[in-house]
Amino acid sequence: MSLFLKERFAMSIRGCPASKLIRLFKKSETHGMGVSLTQLEAHHLCGGDPFGLVDELIDAKRNGIELEWDRACAIDLATMNTDDSLSLAIEKAKSSIHDSFDMELSSTGKRSWILTITVSHKVNLHRYVGGADFPILKERIIQRIEEFYESKKETIASMFPTQDFKSYIFEKSPDVSTKLTITDIEIEIQN
Repeated sequence: MSLFLKERFAMSIRGCPASKLIRLFKKSETHGMGVSLTQLEAHHLCGGDPFGLVDELIDAKRNGIELEWDRACAIDLATMNTDDSLSLAIEKAKSSIHDSFDMELSSTGKRSWILTITVSHKVNLHRYVGGADFPILKERIIQRIEEFYESKKETIASMFPTQDFKSYIFEKSPDVSTKLTITDIEIEIQN
């Protein structure tokens, strides 16, 4: 414990809970997180919750989710005093979320198509802070759908090429700069 005597004294001068942070440091070492005592204290001094953060990082590691200390700190601080949180972000990153919407494609003298689009996506923790949410992703997907339809409307007669459509959407990467990563898109034609 004498190893931490100097740190304990300095932390107490700065108003940090030295004993708790040292125990937390040992816990993080036990789980191989590579976080220093200084990093834990700095996050506490910034107003973050290093105790919850370490627990969330352990949970993420247990679930195979890659998340670095700095990124987790950024998410923790950015979601402070909001309905969002690091634990919610990690929970959303564990499994796919499915969102659906309907849209109609039509042009003069051509058949009208009503599509139901189901987008499966996961939270991308590397783009979580500052990344756009599903409404922006949906808007971009609709733009890609309209682009594809405009370029192919002369050749689309009785059957809608859903596979080509999916490939086109994935090729255009509408999830760039959003906090989501598209895992699948299902397109259902309504008649």
